[in-house]
Amino acid sequence: MPPPQRPAKPVSRARQGGDDDFVPAPRPARGEAAPPSGREAPPKQAVPHRESGPESKLSALESRLLAFEARWWRASGAKTQAISDELELTPERYYQHLARLIDHPEAAAEQPAVVRRLRAARDERRAER
Repeated sequence: MPPPQRPAKPVSRARQGGDDDFVPAPRPARGEAAPPSGREAPPKQAVPHRESGPESKLSALESRLLAFEARWWRASGAKTQAISDELELTPERYYQHLARLIDHPEAAAEQPAVVRRLRAARDERRAER
């Protein structure tokens, strides 16, 4: 399987425009050829399809989100700034991705303690309503 392709020069999210249109680039499915290195496929506007079954794995972004959330933060301001600096996401988009991610079994297999903690916090918030 070829390694994931990265842009030649990282561009800050602030210079690209709003985060409302941010959709991570889909990875080629198993057995599917990656686009030629000279030409990249145009970005799709739909959410990438998640494979189902035992061979499906988390994307690089999803793994980074879980690893980031596993870190312990003394102050919420420091975490908010780190979300922007390290992940190049707004805090809103970060928490949206994270909320969807904790429902996937792949996430629980990779970071079980983090997923349990996040699910418990979500369940507690829902019970307060």
